[in-house]
Amino acid sequence: MRVLMLAPYFPPEGGGLERYALSMARELGGEHEVRVLAMSRKRSGVETLSRVIQVERIKAGFVLSNTPLSVRFLLKALSIARSWRPELIVAHTPVPYAADVAALVSRLFNIPLVIVYHTVGLEKGSLLDVLAKLYSRTLERFTLSSASLLVSVSSSVRDYLLHRGFFSEVIFPTVDEEPVRLAHSSSDNVCANKEKAILFVGELSSFHSFKNFDLLLDAFSFLSHKHPEWELWIVGGGNLLEHYIRLSRGRGLDRRVKFFGRIDSLEKLAEIYRKASVIVLPSSFESFGMAVLEGALFGDVPVVSDVVARNFRGHPLGTSKSLYVIRQKTELPSMLNELLSSPKALKKGCLSLRQVKKAKKGFVRMGFAGLLSRADLLEKF
Repeated sequence: MRVLMLAPYFPPEGGGLERYALSMARELGGEHEVRVLAMSRKRSGVETLSRVIQVERIKAGFVLSNTPLSVRFLLKALSIARSWRPELIVAHTPVPYAADVAALVSRLFNIPLVIVYHTVGLEKGSLLDVLAKLYSRTLERFTLSSASLLVSVSSSVRDYLLHRGFFSEVIFPTVDEEPVRLAHSSSDNVCANKEKAILFVGELSSFHSFKNFDLLLDAFSFLSHKHPEWELWIVGGGNLLEHYIRLSRGRGLDRRVKFFGRIDSLEKLAEIYRKASVIVLPSSFESFGMAVLEGALFGDVPVVSDVVARNFRGHPLGTSKSLYVIRQKTELPSMLNELLSSPKALKKGCLSLRQVKKAKKGFVRMGFAGLLSRADLLEKF
């Protein structure tokens, strides 16, 4: 089957949505002919991924908030549909435009469309929420109704779409093959070799303020005198990186707060996961929380908001007793203090997570190719 995949960005650009798209492209590429069309903040270009998947990037003509827009992207999608004649289109959203282009192409050329929905809406408490609400009530409904199949990346996303009148299948994101391999190759005594480090993995940008890194930095600052041997490690770049570096220095924490910046090397990222003891994601808005899942593979005890925890319903991590959930923002300092004060609880949590990892079924299986092969879905196509 010829599959055309459209996404706002594609790795190494973007975040969780784009990483999900990459994993999906790799899985489908094992059985189907796959082409990827995405936009880029940097430049246009064509490359071949894994020797079989063609990835074409179109430089965005304009970026509104974090949404890339390009007339050339639309024209290229129409051109590919006309010349290559894909048998299926897969689009990733709710970042506007890319999926809307996919819906238009799908209707014009009568090509079945699968839409993968990545988060619970677009409203994030900014001035652009008015536009987001208008889009959700108009053009996005046209786009979603164009799909032969809707896929949600978590149970909470599925519930959100159902509330809006759209039924979807849930396919959890998969962890990249390389981190999984590195986690499984880690020695069984990894829990005994953990360092006293709290880890945060995520973008430090004004577009990702919903990840609440400020909350974690405040909590660490509050606990720093009580736990002077502990460090805070941050992986991720963004337009607020320098701001947080200055903020840490101003609080006298520059030697204990380490900013690694964006890390593209999976080996380096795996080494950080392997050494950290706790991973924190206190987001007030999150489609899944892949960093938490990756950290858990290496035995990092997760401390997450209830918003993030809901995404793991039906997932092996969601039933783990080592998942610590904060119901209110004010609970983060006390929960961290409880963990940092108890080496026994940390080791027990690490060992428990390593046992969940050994089951690995829910950690590494995407299942998208299997979903497409189902007889009832093929009838729709």
